[in-house]
Amino acid sequence: MDKTKNTNNLNHFIITNLCFFISFGTLAQISPNNGNKTSVSQAISELPKTVPSMHHEVMVFGTFHFDRDNDGSDVVGKYTMEVKSEENQKRLDSLIENIAKRFQHTKVVIELRPHHQKFIDSLYEAYLSGEYVLGKNEVFQLGFRMANKLKLQKVYCIDNRPPQPETVLAIDDWEVYARQMGHESLWHEYDATNNAHNTYMDNLKIQMGLLEYLKLVNSQALSERNKQFWVTGLVNLGVGDSYIGADLTGNWFRRNTRIFANTRHICETNNERVFMVYGYGHKWILEELFKASPEFTVKPAF
Repeated sequence: MDKTKNTNNLNHFIITNLCFFISFGTLAQISPNNGNKTSVSQAISELPKTVPSMHHEVMVFGTFHFDRDNDGSDVVGKYTMEVKSEENQKRLDSLIENIAKRFQHTKVVIELRPHHQKFIDSLYEAYLSGEYVLGKNEVFQLGFRMANKLKLQKVYCIDNRPPQPETVLAIDDWEVYARQMGHESLWHEYDATNNAHNTYMDNLKIQMGLLEYLKLVNSQALSERNKQFWVTGLVNLGVGDSYIGADLTGNWFRRNTRIFANTRHICETNNERVFMVYGYGHKWILEELFKASPEFTVKPAF
């Protein structure tokens, strides 16, 4: 008889059963005593709490792009509002005064990437010293003016643009791809709805005043509508193949999650109050991210 083999088998038996008894003993220790049971409501009330070390407030102020001639977004409208007109400057003065008094922000963040920070620092310094006349862009008309209102020394660049997924970059013509996949109806549904919405919002710029339009783009109703675009039509394109619609939607979440992280990173002390100047398409997802965080309370823009 092979004594070495028997010894190995015996050791294996002892170790296996020892692990079983240890596991059983651990389970026995955490089992309810005396048949007591925990109700669902009690289990919920006794969930371990998330206790953040700091707490902050954030206001995500959605805006359209004020300078249509230098609009770098994917959708460039036909119409714009002349934000530098005397009437609209007074309206912006009133808006800035109201928000600053109500929110008392300690940080202002804008839709530019961090590699622009040195340029923005120099431009803001020139503005404070009276050497720079503000341009049309909302970065200046809202961001710079909001920061100056409460005598803040800096405006923060916190945007991010992650590269598109390879599945998306591989598509030369979305409509052709949709037809090949048998998803042409999904593509046309998305394209028609998206174009109708963008045209409608663009036309409203010549039918509404500046403050009324800003109230609209910061409304909960429009946030819900913008959310729907990411989970209908396009998101289903490519299912069963490259999932390019789902990947494009995922990349939108990726970008905004990075924006959230950049914003949290600049909250250096407790009780920061962050005023965000961002394209209104970002508003719903940024607010959902901040609401999900126990460190932030989202404040309404209006």
